[in-house]
Amino acid sequence: MEPGELSEEARAEMRRALVDEAHRAARHQYVATTLAAMVNIESWLAIDSWLGAGKRADTKLRPAPDEVSYSAFRAVSTVVCMSTELADAAVAMAERQRYYAVGAVLRQLIECEYLLALFSEDLDHARRWFESTPEQVRSMFTPTKMRKLTGKFSNEEYWNHCSTGGHPAPRGIGLLQMMDPPRKQWPYASAELLIDLGLHLHRIWKAMDQLLMNHHARYEAVRADQRDQAERAWVTWQEADPVVAVLIEARRIG
Repeated sequence: MEPGELSEEARAEMRRALVDEAHRAARHQYVATTLAAMVNIESWLAIDSWLGAGKRADTKLRPAPDEVSYSAFRAVSTVVCMSTELADAAVAMAERQRYYAVGAVLRQLIECEYLLALFSEDLDHARRWFESTPEQVRSMFTPTKMRKLTGKFSNEEYWNHCSTGGHPAPRGIGLLQMMDPPRKQWPYASAELLIDLGLHLHRIWKAMDQLLMNHHARYEAVRADQRDQAERAWVTWQEADPVVAVLIEARRIG
């Protein structure tokens, strides 16, 4: 047996753990809790960016408007709101066991993560994105170009999501409950995707958090409760779900 390869006994245990109801409940609890933290950030940041307050340590002061920073923070807020709406839709579809729809939304969520990572590295990317025409977005902010610019993301991961849920493709059959009447494969595929949803929500939360920690003057102070909530949910999920704990170790997710 190759190093890292699971034995037959371990594979069988993993399959049992995938469909265990308590573990499934822990996955749903994690995505719901993380979504709640994202919704809170979304609501606060939308108003804050409209006021142009991202660079202000004290909102009582009203300096002259900074048009560059204003555009950049409006871009940040826009992508945070997009990410949160997508996450909300994915969680709702997961609760209804409509996992092909979850897969489609995840592809969009990955692209939002690319943008957040790009903005975090240099806030001027946010300004340029916000002021871009549709043609400029298609030429300057494609998924391929953003992966190259950030150097943080896998081509294969994105392509796999396109094949499974992003575009109509044969591999999507695994997420369609109706196409597996004997329920031989779908329960495992759907469980895997629910875990994947949780891992992507963790990643999008971390991308939002890092961006705001890097560039927003008051975020750490005024949203400490949500940061703590998200971190406690992440730790709790790992403790409650042995499958995600194994995946985190394998993928070295922090």
